[in-house]
Amino acid sequence: MPITLEKARDLVLQYAPVLEEELAPLHEAVGRCLTRDVRSGLPQPPFDRSPLDGYAVVAADIASATPESPVSLRVVDKLWAGMPARLCIEQGQAVRLMTGCMIPPGADAVIRQEDTDLGGETVRVFHPVDAGKNVCYQGEEYGPDALLLKKGSRIDAAGAAVAAGAGFTHLPVRRRARAVILTTGDEVCQPGTTLPPGKIYDSNTTYLMARLHQLGVETIAALTLADDLKVLADDLRRCAAEADLLLTTGGVSVGEKDLLEQAAKAAGAEVIFHGITIKPGMPTLFAALGDARLLGLSGNPFSAAVPFELLLRPMLAKMTEDPTLELRADTALAAQEFGKASPTRRFLRAFCEQGRVFPPAAQSNGQMRSMIGCNCLIDVPAGSGMIRPGDPVNILWL
Repeated sequence: MPITLEKARDLVLQYAPVLEEELAPLHEAVGRCLTRDVRSGLPQPPFDRSPLDGYAVVAADIASATPESPVSLRVVDKLWAGMPARLCIEQGQAVRLMTGCMIPPGADAVIRQEDTDLGGETVRVFHPVDAGKNVCYQGEEYGPDALLLKKGSRIDAAGAAVAAGAGFTHLPVRRRARAVILTTGDEVCQPGTTLPPGKIYDSNTTYLMARLHQLGVETIAALTLADDLKVLADDLRRCAAEADLLLTTGGVSVGEKDLLEQAAKAAGAEVIFHGITIKPGMPTLFAALGDARLLGLSGNPFSAAVPFELLLRPMLAKMTEDPTLELRADTALAAQEFGKASPTRRFLRAFCEQGRVFPPAAQSNGQMRSMIGCNCLIDVPAGSGMIRPGDPVNILWL
């Protein structure tokens, strides 16, 4: 018996496991959410450092310097970035520094090399500098034990760089979900091969694999299976031992060769629901097979795409503890009409910009060309009439 979308979503979340934590290399942690706070073990910068090329000085020594009456200082050392400071500056002395150098003790400012004659043993300084000028102080960005990255935050390139700057090589995140895609149907033929009469090319696998990649899921296999009950059951059982998610297309309707529910049960799965009161995607099936979760989608491309977005997105958000994977609801005004009534709750592909939403005229379940460039779904309540320009509509951002 078909159930509502809300009930289906609740059941999907009820059966969705939270994935294990892993320590991922920084570049692989990007796009995932932290499972623990990350705190610094040292200050940043770890020492007083120079932000420019110049000379470490005592500011009081050059307070009277002018271009007409420069102050001369004795250069007692020269440091490159990465070298430790080797002596303490005394009155009348300077140390030649390059950008990023440790500022030696005793110095309280850095004079730009442009304000000097670039002297070697003795340097002439043409302008004064205030104490503290041109110094990046130890701990200026953060101190030891500072909170760098908060639990639940989504790691981006900047976050990975902050972690690297604090000495981390790995970050604690949820591991990536692993998926297997199984396309069923004797009529399906793979792109790149000759298309025999009566066959169609498989576009569902490409769509699902691309969307999984965009959502941070690893596809570990993609199989094309004939409409054979034993083959389906055996492959479902085998793949469930390796994957967190099994995504199937085809075989979920009521035809003689729609065998997915039988095959799932034969493989040992618990079928949670089969049928949702939405269009497209009404025959969607959801089952638990061992530790894997099976989402059985229609063979029609758009009928597969809609429940994928509506159900898999929230499931992944729970599994990975990443709320950004959830669909975001909004409202907009229809910019053009959709002439059909919707006795059943219906989802339309559309493009929304500046609060105006444009549903393409082509909304057939078997067509994907009109999905190109769409960035939302219009959620049309059951019992609605045609949509007219200017009507307010509910949308879900993709």
